[in-house]
Formats: sequence, C-alpha cells, structure tokens
Amino acid sequence: MLTKDDLKKIFDTYYKVLVVYANRFLLLRDECEDLVQDIFVDLWEKEYTFPDEISLKVYLYKAARNKCFNCIKHSKVKDKYAVGNIQVLEDDNLFLKQILEEEIVNQLYIAIEVLPERKKEIIKLSLKGLKNNEIAETLGIKLQTVKTLKSQSYKILREQFKDLDSVIFFLLT
Repeated sequence: MLTKDDLKKIFDTYYKVLVVYANRFLLLRDECEDLVQDIFVDLWEKEYTFPDEISLKVYLYKAARNKCFNCIKHSKVKDKYAVGNIQVLEDDNLFLKQILEEEIVNQLYIAIEVLPERKKEIIKLSLKGLKNNEIAETLGIKLQTVKTLKSQSYKILREQFKDLDSVIFFLLT
C-alpha cells in the first residue's frame, strides 16, 4: 500500500512526463493535466501496489494512454453530436417545423386545461403513455368510463383544432 510520502514522490517524479506524454494525443494541456491528476487519484484511492518501479511505470503510462483514448472517443461522440445539431440548426424548414410543433403542443395543453377535471386527467394520463385499463386502475373508475370520457374529450379537442389544418398549411408554404 502506498503512503502519502510514496505517492508524493511518485507524483513529483512522473507528473510532468505523463502530462507531456498525454499531450502527444490531446491538444489541450489543461485536459492532459486533469487526466494525469485523475490517474494519481485512482492510484491513491484504489491502493495499488507494485512489485517494482518498472511495473509502476508501465501502469502509469498505460493508464495515461487509456485515458487519452477514452477522451478521444468521447470527443468524437461530442463532435458527431455537434455536427448533427449544427445541421439541424442550419435547416430553416426544420426550424419552422420545430416551432410549429412546439406551438401546437402548447395549444394542445391550453385546450386540455379547459376540459372538465375528469376528462383532463384522462387525457393527461393518456399523453403520458398509459393505456385505457391503466388509466381506469389509476383513477379507480371503470374501463368503459375511461373510453367514453376519452372519446368525448377527443371530440371537444378536435372541434377546438378544426381550423388548425389551414393555419399549418399557410405556415409551411
């Protein structure tokens, strides 16, 4: 088991060279320093023991290499995600579609709030993905009551949104 003095000696001996080594793979020096510090934290927390200095060196360099590899993999994932988001942000048609979807959802929730309390509960539970029998069980009512109230609610909501088709068509053209 490493003592604090042992760890300090190892840190003083290998910290700078490991940062330089990591910097061969990663561009940002701060990132390399964080990565190497993590290696020493792991070394302390996991209480590794090494039979000799060569084993210690091998461990430190492999740990640095593996952490660099993981950082690069994570960066690729972030870059791929960012590229996808940039494309989405640059697409005006998609932008308009997203705004329209948000507005429709907002209007739907406003319309739901006008429904009588029991119908409102049923529609909200339905929007959360619950099936009719689950809604009946949750609210302690009969399945047929759920079906009837849900059907009546849809009729009310359809009536409120009957002119929406022409508005959507106008916005998309």
